[in-house]
Amino acid sequence: MSFISDLFSGGANTLVNSVGKVLDNVITTKEEKLQLENEIRKSEMQYQLDLKKLSNEEQQMILGDISSARQREVQVQTSEQATKLAKNISPLLALGTVIITLALFYVLIFSPSTVVGDSKDIVMYILGVLSAVLTQIYSYYFGSSAGSVAKSKTIADMKGI
Repeated sequence: MSFISDLFSGGANTLVNSVGKVLDNVITTKEEKLQLENEIRKSEMQYQLDLKKLSNEEQQMILGDISSARQREVQVQTSEQATKLAKNISPLLALGTVIITLALFYVLIFSPSTVVGDSKDIVMYILGVLSAVLTQIYSYYFGSSAGSVAKSKTIADMKGI
């Protein structure tokens, strides 16, 4: 397991160096050593390039999924056959989650005595989940700067390939 985790976590350099040391004992001429080193470096660069391509493909899939969800939302909002509930369910759920989260924070800050004993752990767990959902809601409606930076970097990388 260590070999595989080393290989995929940047251990390729260690692996290449180890192979190089073994081959130093087998190869005798200077030209053979230089040729082998060049081949190893080419293989290492190809590995890094392939890894980068896979990362770009993964990012493209994520961005495609986000784009598809946004297109679906636009189609629902512009459809004449969509009911008022279908058009408003996402904002209503988001608003309800925001209200519940803020109300729970209010209770914990201004009236902590109402939450006692074992129920406090449960409330804290629920608040953690609601906080994560709240972050996703804000990212959806207002955008995510981290996502924007990653998207810009991916587009720049794709143009460079």
